[in-house]
Amino acid sequence: MTARNVIRLGGAALCGVGIVLLVATGAIASALGAVPDGVVAGSSDPASMTFWFQLAFMRLFGTTLIGLGAILLWCQSHLADAQHRSLVKVLGLVLGALALMTVSQQIAIWNPSSVGWLLAGTFLLTATACGVSAVRAATGRTI
Repeated sequence: MTARNVIRLGGAALCGVGIVLLVATGAIASALGAVPDGVVAGSSDPASMTFWFQLAFMRLFGTTLIGLGAILLWCQSHLADAQHRSLVKVLGLVLGALALMTVSQQIAIWNPSSVGWLLAGTFLLTATACGVSAVRAATGRTI
């Protein structure tokens, strides 16, 4: 897979995860175990506010992922090949760190949550694609 295609894949994956976080914020929070008992929309009690703060952060994170994905999608059509290869290396490190953090949170906090594993798998798969592309570019081979 060429660096350009990996950037395209990474951009699409980040946009996809971000959109899911924005559209299904409450469902994902519930699947991760963030819903305390007695949460009422518009309520100002501490349990409800903690939940709404978590949802606000998830939406912020989702918007950030969409923004980063959009930047990657823009980059894949505006950068030279050498810049693509460099960007794929950095993207692989960033997505690898994101995958590592997601796995650690899954084990420490979200366990057992299939949503957490799906999120970690998405980041890990995309980071792996970046790594494979970087190694193939260094050896002069592409898929």
